[in-house]
Amino acid sequence: FGYEETKDQITAINAVKTRTENAENRSLNIPMRPEQEAAVKKTIEYYKPAQKENVNKAPKFLWNAKMRFGKTFASYQLAKQMGFKRILVLTFKPAVQTAWREDLLTHMDFEGWQFISRPMNVGEISADEQYARADKSKPIVCFGSFQDYLGVDNATGGIKPKNEWVHEIQWDLVVFDEYHYGAWNDNSKKLFAEIDEEKEQSSAFDHN
Repeated sequence: FGYEETKDQITAINAVKTRTENAENRSLNIPMRPEQEAAVKKTIEYYKPAQKENVNKAPKFLWNAKMRFGKTFASYQLAKQMGFKRILVLTFKPAVQTAWREDLLTHMDFEGWQFISRPMNVGEISADEQYARADKSKPIVCFGSFQDYLGVDNATGGIKPKNEWVHEIQWDLVVFDEYHYGAWNDNSKKLFAEIDEEKEQSSAFDHN
């Protein structure tokens, strides 16, 4: 069998096992590993009381995890367990877009979730148009580069007009991915200056 035939078979088997129709033909049904479950649990345990303690400040939590930990998949599971429907992923390494897209669009746990990103091919609609067309009653993940979405317009010094919609949305969760690739550039320092001042109010999960 070729790849597509094998994928279809796996999809059918998963549908029987879970007794769901799996309308989107998703083929993955892998549970979290213990270390991923631990990260999600610890984050939730920190987040909920921190949110209640200060409703005007978003709790911040660091995952300092080893390579191949599966931070993408675990982040989505965290969002699902917390009931978040608007997730913004800002990365310092745009090449990881494929991993974020595939984890969301192929796993059965995220049936109905929508992925929005910059067009990858000529003729595709823009990210803001994708958001305008998205089903707002279902979870939406917007993926973009830190440099693009939080960059400024050279002419005005303000937000880039094409990105105004990103700044207008009240995101339930903001994920900074591949932080170490650009944490110390000037734009990053400006953004995280406030975070550095509030370190005593943040926490971290470390898995080596």
